[in-house]
Amino acid sequence: RLVSFETYRMVHPYIFVCMLPITSTFGEIIVAPDVVTGFCSGSIKLYSSSGEVKVFRKLQISVNMKTSRALVEGCGCYHLYERENYRGRSYKANKTGKHKISLRRVKSLLKVPC
Repeated sequence: RLVSFETYRMVHPYIFVCMLPITSTFGEIIVAPDVVTGFCSGSIKLYSSSGEVKVFRKLQISVNMKTSRALVEGCGCYHLYERENYRGRSYKANKTGKHKISLRRVKSLLKVPC
């Protein structure tokens, strides 16, 4: 069946209006890299009172450092422990930024998901 010009003229703007939201959303998808790939590239810097700075990026690591503050950068959270093998009093660095550490000494460090 042939469509008359009048019908086409009425339907054409509706098709355009219906397609408008689809075309305006192209390229606007926001993706968090660590959620999609499972890869987290963060670090924690431990600062001693004498000025020594150590940077840790691994999933878990043994440390022996008297520290008073820390800086968490990127993604990931950290648990700091006063004793070896992740025992003793602990401090949870669960956000990005500066932290005042309440432990006498950090002997072990564990990177955990937030």
